[in-house]
Amino acid sequence: MKKTTPIKVGIIGIGRAGYEMHINELANYRNLFQVVACCDIDAERRKLAADATGAKTYDNFADMLKHPDLELVSIVSRSPDHLKHTKMALKAGKIVFLEKPIAMNYAEAKKLKALDAKYPGKIFLRHNRRIEPAFQHVREIMQSGLLGKIHLVKLHRHFFQRRKDWQTILDCGGGLLNNWGPHLVDHAIRMVDAPISEIWSDLQLISSLGDAEDHIKLLLKGNNGRVVDLELSYGSAITMPQYVVYGNRGALTCDGEKIILKYVEPNYKFKVGEAERTTPPFGAVSYNPEPIPWVEKTIEVAPPSKLGMGDIYKCLYQAIRDNVAFPITLDEGVEIVKVCDRIRKNTAYEYPKPGNIYKFPPENS
Repeated sequence: MKKTTPIKVGIIGIGRAGYEMHINELANYRNLFQVVACCDIDAERRKLAADATGAKTYDNFADMLKHPDLELVSIVSRSPDHLKHTKMALKAGKIVFLEKPIAMNYAEAKKLKALDAKYPGKIFLRHNRRIEPAFQHVREIMQSGLLGKIHLVKLHRHFFQRRKDWQTILDCGGGLLNNWGPHLVDHAIRMVDAPISEIWSDLQLISSLGDAEDHIKLLLKGNNGRVVDLELSYGSAITMPQYVVYGNRGALTCDGEKIILKYVEPNYKFKVGEAERTTPPFGAVSYNPEPIPWVEKTIEVAPPSKLGMGDIYKCLYQAIRDNVAFPITLDEGVEIVKVCDRIRKNTAYEYPKPGNIYKFPPENS
């Protein structure tokens, strides 16, 4: 059996994501990772992290970066600080695992690219929904040709939430486009599967208590003619299937657990016919009389990779220790930010001016 050398990890930001996601996920891979340091300005959060991991805790990020043997830093601080903390960690010689949004805007994303050129191979993005099982499996079916030529994909994430934390406040870097948005925009870009030629978007505030958008409607069109229709909303009391895909030989829907398919077998050839210029009789429409041999089935979501979102740290270990390709590249992450910037520019929603981001609580590092 191959001997593993655990990667020693430090985490900055012991909020909901830092504790409930990162620390809990790392607990599943104790043979691959050792949490040795955690940083947060809140003493109760530091104690929570120490009790869960046994790590040394810090209230100052610069001090945490001096922790002996620290190899990897997971950046789970508030969104406006992601770029600054990434730069500090890289300068200290650490590998970075960066939460979304990786940048607040495209200008910041280009600075990440510059940092990657200076510190090559040191930045990894925690876009864990790239390995969401349903996304993997639906995309595999799309690429297989089973549904024929794909012309329309619908992506839905519908909730009704009256959220009131900092993620709902614009000048704290909040908003659904920064929160859930990078995941679903990534899915949309991948499912267009071609350079994007057109973007239409609408952002609204429906039910949350802050001033940031909590409802996103997005249409992307590729130069292949394919359209992706995305709805991401905290203001939708009735849900829709997470994935709907339409092709010229069939379609599918997926609720995240099961995939419902209706298609014509790939080897079936429709008879050649022509449209008729004659006027059809009253009360009738002229259809091709050839019956369509539909195949209908329901299958469980089960992508060949067998990876789930909780395996993103496993993928990170393999990338660092075994030189296995990581599921998402920095270039792909930068493209997501670029599209999100275009979404903001396409909408009348009032965003704060770049650089006018209020940080609360104040930094002490």
